[in-house]
Amino acid sequence: MPILRTTALVDAPARLVSAAVIELASSRSEVVDVHESGMTAVLREGPFSSARLTGQCAVTGAGTLLTCELDWVSRNAVLDGFTVRRPMLSLLEAVTEGAKARAEALTGARVVVGTAIVRDRRLLAQQRAFPAEVAGLWELPGGRVEPGESDQEAVRRECAEELGITVVPGEAVGPDVILPSGKLLRIYRASTDGEPVAVEHKALRWLSAGDLTDVDWLPADRLLLPVFRTLLKS
Repeated sequence: MPILRTTALVDAPARLVSAAVIELASSRSEVVDVHESGMTAVLREGPFSSARLTGQCAVTGAGTLLTCELDWVSRNAVLDGFTVRRPMLSLLEAVTEGAKARAEALTGARVVVGTAIVRDRRLLAQQRAFPAEVAGLWELPGGRVEPGESDQEAVRRECAEELGITVVPGEAVGPDVILPSGKLLRIYRASTDGEPVAVEHKALRWLSAGDLTDVDWLPADRLLLPVFRTLLKS
């Protein structure tokens, strides 16, 4: 199985570099797994068979080291050398350099927090009531981080406003997700002893790992389903 590899040193946090790789890979392939340090995607079209693109981020003293790899099933070694390997390398270099530029450009971007509240191995989700273009879709509780507010403070405020409960924020989980607005969606795990109610939303549901695909998620939350599944196993 041929493997190509490219690297880049990026002056941005690993969670943001992962977000940039995921964004680029989503436009060219089917992303099948995401996590804080990278992602895996499958390429469906092109002069290859069973091609897989992976991106991995490692924190170093000089920045985030991004390593992208592309492997595929070789049909013919000679054919690979002339008609497959070169376009594959060009694709890989475009993803690596594009992710580097995108992540560095978004350093310091505004953050939207999401809250992963897990109870009895079920994740709390809420159904949007408005605006009209997203009404009926599902998301995690959360919202914009206001000026002068920390991410954790925004998690507590948003859960109080949307669910009527007090939460204790934990660590950030998974990668950031780049939203169409250029803001970053960042998910924090949180715990609560309260009983949430749908203050601003149409409905609430506690979803098990097997239920996660039963609801129609907003695109950014849908991308993080592998992260949600991992949370529900812990």
